[in-house]
Amino acid sequence: MSKHNIIAGIVTVLFLGAIIGLNVFSFLPATAWYAFNLNISPFSYEVDINRQGLFYHDKPYDWNDQSQSRDVMFISFGLILVSFVFSCICILITLVALFKRVHKKVRKSLFVMSILVFLANGLASLLFLRFNKALCNDLPSLPLPAGSTGPLNGSDICNKFKGSYADGILTWGPGIGWICSVVAFGISFFTIFLCSKILKTKKFGYHVIP
Repeated sequence: MSKHNIIAGIVTVLFLGAIIGLNVFSFLPATAWYAFNLNISPFSYEVDINRQGLFYHDKPYDWNDQSQSRDVMFISFGLILVSFVFSCICILITLVALFKRVHKKVRKSLFVMSILVFLANGLASLLFLRFNKALCNDLPSLPLPAGSTGPLNGSDICNKFKGSYADGILTWGPGIGWICSVVAFGISFFTIFLCSKILKTKKFGYHVIP
C-alpha cells in the first residue's frame, strides 16, 4: 500500500474515532442537550435538560410520559446511535485495510456507510432545532422550579432556539450534547471524501501472503 493510502487510512481512522467519541458523549445520560438559566432575585436557577429529563438543584426530574420534548430528544438520540453503529463498522473496515487488502465491494460499503453517518448526525442536529417549540408545548406539565413558568411563558422560547428575555433574567439555548452532534456532523462531511478516496483507490490495503 502506498504512503498516500496509509495516510488516508490513518486520517480516516482518526476522524471516525472522533465521531464515535462525540456520539458516545452526546448519548451519555447526564450530557445536557438544552438548558435555561433563570435569575430572579434572590434565586438563581440553572436547568439542564438531558436524556433522563430535567436536572436542577442537584436533583433529576423524569420526563412526563406524554412529553413532546422527550420525543424530539429521543429521535435525535436514535440517530446518534445509528451514527455510532455505522462509524464503528467503518473504523473496523479501515483498520483491517491497514493490514490486509479489502475487496472493492467492502470499500463501496464503507463509502455508503460514511454517507449514512453524515446523514444521521445531520438529521440529529437539525431535527433537534424543534426542541424549543416542543418544550413550549410541555411547559404546563414540566416539573419546573417555582417562579420559572411566568418568565418562560412571557419569553420568545416558542419561536427562538436560543435567546434571552428581560435583560438576561432568562436565557436559554442548546447544551454541549447538541454542540457535539453538530461537530460530529462537520467531521463526518470530510469523512465522506476520505472514504471516497479509499473507494477510488484500485488497491487499498496490504496484501497478506498466507
